[in-house]
Amino acid sequence: MHRILASISAALLTIFTLIAATGMVPQVAAQQADIVLHNGKVLTVDKSFSIAQAVAVTGNKISAVGTNEAVLASAGPNTQKIDLKGRTVIPGLIDTHLHITGPGPYFSMKVVPVEKRRNFVVDWRGVKTKEDVLNQIRTIMARYKIPKGEWIAFSNQLSFAGLTGDIGAKTAHAKILYDDMTRYDLDKVVPDNPAMFTMGVPDENAMFVNSRAIEILWAKHGNFIKKYGRFWIDNGGQPDGHLEPPATRLMLNLYAPTLTPEEMAPGTLNRLEELSAQGHTTISTKMRVNGTDAYKLLEKAGTQPVRLGYGHGWDFFGSVEDMSELKQFANMMGSGTDMNWVTSVSPSSVDGASTRACTNQKRTKAFGAIDDWFPVGQCHTDNEYRGGSKRPANIAGNYFADWIMAMPNFNLRLANDHVAGDRSVANLLGMVERIQAQKGKDATKNWGFDHCTMVDPKDFARAARLGVMFSCAPKYIQDVAPFAENSYGAQVANTFVVPAKSLIKAGARVVYEADRDTYAWEDLELFLTRKAENGKVYGPQEKLNKEETLRTITSWASEYLLKPEKIGTLEVGKLADIVVIDKDYLTIPDEQVSEIQALLTVFNGKMVFVNTSFANEYNLRPAGAIVSTFKELKARRPVRSIEDQMVGEGGG
Repeated sequence: MHRILASISAALLTIFTLIAATGMVPQVAAQQADIVLHNGKVLTVDKSFSIAQAVAVTGNKISAVGTNEAVLASAGPNTQKIDLKGRTVIPGLIDTHLHITGPGPYFSMKVVPVEKRRNFVVDWRGVKTKEDVLNQIRTIMARYKIPKGEWIAFSNQLSFAGLTGDIGAKTAHAKILYDDMTRYDLDKVVPDNPAMFTMGVPDENAMFVNSRAIEILWAKHGNFIKKYGRFWIDNGGQPDGHLEPPATRLMLNLYAPTLTPEEMAPGTLNRLEELSAQGHTTISTKMRVNGTDAYKLLEKAGTQPVRLGYGHGWDFFGSVEDMSELKQFANMMGSGTDMNWVTSVSPSSVDGASTRACTNQKRTKAFGAIDDWFPVGQCHTDNEYRGGSKRPANIAGNYFADWIMAMPNFNLRLANDHVAGDRSVANLLGMVERIQAQKGKDATKNWGFDHCTMVDPKDFARAARLGVMFSCAPKYIQDVAPFAENSYGAQVANTFVVPAKSLIKAGARVVYEADRDTYAWEDLELFLTRKAENGKVYGPQEKLNKEETLRTITSWASEYLLKPEKIGTLEVGKLADIVVIDKDYLTIPDEQVSEIQALLTVFNGKMVFVNTSFANEYNLRPAGAIVSTFKELKARRPVRSIEDQMVGEGGG
């Protein structure tokens, strides 16, 4: 009896000691662990932001979290035990809007046989007149001998964002694209094939086509385009060849040449390996079907190192001409596997980027090279269509609004969408209010607006009351705030641009996104410091603290991706997505967060990335893992020719 009481007393003493030391109840595995990381600083990012000493993995799940003693008790003779020597452990990083939609910088047109190539790039370096552009297209057509009637896509990599680079050249190129060229010019060099031509970043928000394309689009989709189309007209009242969404989305979805999943998968894997080296274990964005199929090929092969929560609307927005067709996506939210699942079925970008963001603010100075064509941006959620350079065709309906208002009828979710300008945010909030008034608050449960580029302070509390989440890109503190200050004034730059703290204080959920090829830890430092490259701190009142910043890319982000019960924190029973980093995140100066490196990334219970220094220290060479550094992996990217770029690599 005394022995039993002594055992009980010892057990209780262990529990109370743990609670006193860590503030958390031990969570211990019932079977032998595969991996035990111990003697560390484990930031669980659970509800109380508990800090443990060790974490164990059994299979693909976290099986124990707590003190060294408690977690090591789950180890057996075959357990991989790693003494972290005080290093910090965090949940796998989650990016809620990152365009790993295909091979990107790893793509080479060489994978496409010459006779099948239908995507071509126009090189704008040295272009002075429209004849320089047309001569390049003429040369392409002569070289490739494309059969009559087949669609051709011409891409350019022009970016009209901001006031950096050669503004004179940007403005001259914009004039060629928007004013000088008409569809009849394109007809001269592509008379027998329907052709589309992108209009700068982002591709989907403006395209230029020839007469053959106009004939096909109007013959097959004329009623739809005349009602919703958003296109420009010439002096005779006819389409001049410039299109905006939804007409561009319809064309891209139904007619643009695309790659096969098999062509996309190898380069996609290379990009995901780079993310794994940063500590990423989950990303999200809107995807085309061939892109998601490439991920599923990787999943089937057992080589996918990062989860994907994807928006499923890309291939259907524009090509769904009657909103009753949305029934095909009913109750799809969250469907799929724990590797690849649906997070939304949303419209395309509801406005443009940078100077094309839909805003209520009045410019006092230039914002970008194409200001004259888009004085208030591209406001696709407005019923009034104000096309570029004052040449808009009349439209009878708002496709974006009709799609969004129909979504609750089929339990669809709005997320993964480009929502850049403050006017777009306000317009969408108005739609959410109308939907909730008609169908209740659950009809828009978990709806989210991506980018957080500009949000009017008067909408902070409104958004929180409606339950809207915001996916915020810290890079816009650098990329937008200085231009906003120049164009709209200091107040807008300091209170509208990525107002993360104010949104959190108002009660809205804020999560992290990159929205471009970047290094996540540099972004997280921006959340903390708000310091742009020009040395200015924009919106100092919007600085997040360390806990908030980490939550945006872990626990809160898991909610945005509809998987809070599976990912985002280090708790028993959750999927084992775990990262060991080289610095003490909680104690280093904010200005050093950008220097953090991942030493070990565990994904779905397996070591998928080991930093070379860490591998050497512990003699770690796990089967199937990449042993390298992020810098070395990024250096693998091939030097691409201008021909290796193609239509549709980006997105909103």
